[in-house]
Amino acid sequence: MFIPLWLFYLLSGTIMAVVTLMWAVRSRQFEDQDRARFIPLAGLTPEELSAPQPPVARAGRAAIAITIGIGGLALLWCLFIVWKQA
Repeated sequence: MFIPLWLFYLLSGTIMAVVTLMWAVRSRQFEDQDRARFIPLAGLTPEELSAPQPPVARAGRAAIAITIGIGGLALLWCLFIVWKQA
């Protein structure tokens, strides 16, 4: 009973992602990439733009990767346990 629910969840999420991507392509959301890359900089002063930026910490990226990895492993472990019990 539990596996069909997870499969429905997976299938519905995939369908929603594909429909959203198709909508974005059809409505030309990805057309003007030159403008899109400057949107986060809107509203900054010239001094803020010219100030040196701190380097991105490798520890932050590693923490994110580890968190995603542990979450994925936990999900796979749960699915394995459910599959064995079914």
